[in-house]
Amino acid sequence: TTQTTQTVTIGALVPLTGSLQFMGTSGQCAIKLAVQDANKMFASKGIQFQLVTQDSACDPNTALQMLQTVYSQGIRFVVGLTCSSEVSAVKNFAAQNHIVITSISTSPLLAVPKPYIFRLPPTDDAQAQVVTALMHMLGIKKLVIVYRSDAWGQGLSAAIANDSAKYGIQVLGVYGYDPSPSAMPAAEQAAVQKASAALGSPSPDAAFEIVSFDQDGAAVVQAAMNDPVLSKVRWFGTDSNVYGTADIQAGGQALANAKFMGAVAAPNPNDPHYQQFAREFTQFCGHAPTGYDPYYYDTAMIIMEAIAKTGSTDPTVINSVLEQ
Repeated sequence: TTQTTQTVTIGALVPLTGSLQFMGTSGQCAIKLAVQDANKMFASKGIQFQLVTQDSACDPNTALQMLQTVYSQGIRFVVGLTCSSEVSAVKNFAAQNHIVITSISTSPLLAVPKPYIFRLPPTDDAQAQVVTALMHMLGIKKLVIVYRSDAWGQGLSAAIANDSAKYGIQVLGVYGYDPSPSAMPAAEQAAVQKASAALGSPSPDAAFEIVSFDQDGAAVVQAAMNDPVLSKVRWFGTDSNVYGTADIQAGGQALANAKFMGAVAAPNPNDPHYQQFAREFTQFCGHAPTGYDPYYYDTAMIIMEAIAKTGSTDPTVINSVLEQ
């Protein structure tokens, strides 16, 4: 008997350009690896997966357009959505049109029961707890925060400010900037100047928290490294800039001097499942996995497993399976 093979197309919406390009290009490779693995794992079930990738540019309007594009091509499963602002922009269209989305976005503002939207990493409430605990451990008593003013930046900066208070860390100022490329670098420079003025003078117990993505983060770094106050205090970052290539190019030495560090939701490095993934990923993608690569892999794998195990490509069925 010959088995007929059913081809299922998965859409990937990842930032291949824009402020999180370094995450999106690596994430795209992780998703391709998941598809290759799923096609080996589920070959006996007569299902083959294929991938269509669109550049969402970490832009809410682009993300919605790209989702509408893949939907018009008949695609009902979309993976890899990275930016919380993108998820905010697409969630209603996804629910109305029964498109299952698995995302790596982390804003606490999106931690709401919404059909068809599934997020894999913990929310930024967890990240804020870790960052503030780290600050406390390092003897920080005074803090200024500069953040990108979007769904993600607002959620994370508010959480960091709230958690700082638990440790008696005084938040002297929280300054948002317009993250759009057209406002760069003036918007970032203005926020950095305000933060510097609020801190007033450098001291060993003072810190500067940068809640940014990569390219806008580079503008923050360049403004802060030339600032007479902020250049002399400890810096903290976030999951989306501690690996940032643009950040490091903008001011690698300044970041080193400021002992720049942050928190990333990562698998246990001693977990044999993760170690196997890391080996495979390094071989397939040509570099070791960073930050969110395991989550990108899982955004695709969790959907493909659900399809293979149920034998269904009905998004309403897969939605209820993922809810379990």
